[in-house]
Amino acid sequence: MIQIKYIKHILIVTGILMFTSCNLTDVTDVDPVYQISEDKVITNIDQAQTALYGTYGALIDGASYISYTPAITSMMGLTMKPGVWGGGTENSFFKNDVLSDNYYLELIYTDMYFLINNANHVITKTEKLETEDARKNEIVAEAKFLRALSNFYLLRLWGEFFDENSTNGIVLKKEPIVSANPQARASVAETYNLILEDLEYAIQYAPSFSDTFYASSIAAKALKSKVLLYKKDYSNAAQVALEVINSNERELEDTFSDIFTKKIIETKEAIFQTPFDNSNDRNNKAFMYRAYFGVSDYYISQMEDDARYEAAIAYTSSGSARNNKFNNSVYNGVPLTADTEYFIRLGEIYLIYAEAVLRGNDDIDEALDALNNIRERSENILISSTNKDEILEAIRVEKVLELGAESGEEWYDLVRYHKEGNIDINTYKEISSDSKLILPLPIQTVQLSEGLINQNPGY
Repeated sequence: MIQIKYIKHILIVTGILMFTSCNLTDVTDVDPVYQISEDKVITNIDQAQTALYGTYGALIDGASYISYTPAITSMMGLTMKPGVWGGGTENSFFKNDVLSDNYYLELIYTDMYFLINNANHVITKTEKLETEDARKNEIVAEAKFLRALSNFYLLRLWGEFFDENSTNGIVLKKEPIVSANPQARASVAETYNLILEDLEYAIQYAPSFSDTFYASSIAAKALKSKVLLYKKDYSNAAQVALEVINSNERELEDTFSDIFTKKIIETKEAIFQTPFDNSNDRNNKAFMYRAYFGVSDYYISQMEDDARYEAAIAYTSSGSARNNKFNNSVYNGVPLTADTEYFIRLGEIYLIYAEAVLRGNDDIDEALDALNNIRERSENILISSTNKDEILEAIRVEKVLELGAESGEEWYDLVRYHKEGNIDINTYKEISSDSKLILPLPIQTVQLSEGLINQNPGY
């Protein structure tokens, strides 16, 4: 059964080749992606589908989405640190003191805009097709979901996502790049508007859920709940998250460890994730999470009294700690160096709902119920406090315990809670100033923008 799925993933890799005719170095200084007449690129649904596979391929091509982004944000947060092979480049994220010429910055920034450019080709060309085929709108919807996902990641890393009134959003690309003309940054509000506009389209037109590797209406709704939480639209975030939970399209795994032993096979909880195997999609994540990116001492200490400890932390024969979430991948019984990235899983949606319904509606009972669903599944003692501030902190801590060393969510939580006045971030991480709450734009992006793109404050 799983071999049949991977025929589709070979098509993804094949599809991406049509988009890689140039080597992108900066979104403000690139050659056109297509080297042939654009009116011949997508002229029918089959070509649109192939181009869409290419856009999915950008998620799994390289390590930016699968390894680097989750690792650097987890190091900026609380749950990861440089591994035994990690050096100064990795340590700068752990110390929250990153320079604008950092290798990871340019690579991640470029790869995310590369995916957006691919998505823009699919969107603009497919929309022009004259066909009654219902797959047309679905293809556009999937591409818009991928564009929204990438824009959201860019905003959280490089934009002042915590302040909707800020002018420091990101560069918004809504058309394929056809020249090297630089473009100014949009505001944070404008960035959120495009992300939510794309997600609304995806909710309406994307296919129903059938596979964790592809965008679906429920995946778009789940991502929307997360975006609304960050936007501080708490009541609506709660409503959308509850719709995801009550849809019954996904359900929590029976045990916490099932998430990381099942991986991609017959999963119940994952909503959107990346494929991997020992040949076509051998991304080396498991190896990198052993060598370059390790689990932090703080995370280990927090997990020691938690029932999830053994599923989350493993030890080598020499006593070195490892991230057990990405340490036991197999394919047809063969151990792998590759692994998946859980972009969205249902456990997180429960915790989004808990925080949003508490902040937006002051509903302590609903917040506790959602929080304790996760604690009950992990066989931990239930939370019984009725104090709003205590429950908010319990939700933040629960995200460390449930989602730690996965995708860096606890870093963004520290930033949001700090900006909301719930905590002082320096209690957990020494931050020299609030300018360090986002990363510096890659130096090349600023230098090549002809003065249109301003560097983030404090850098």
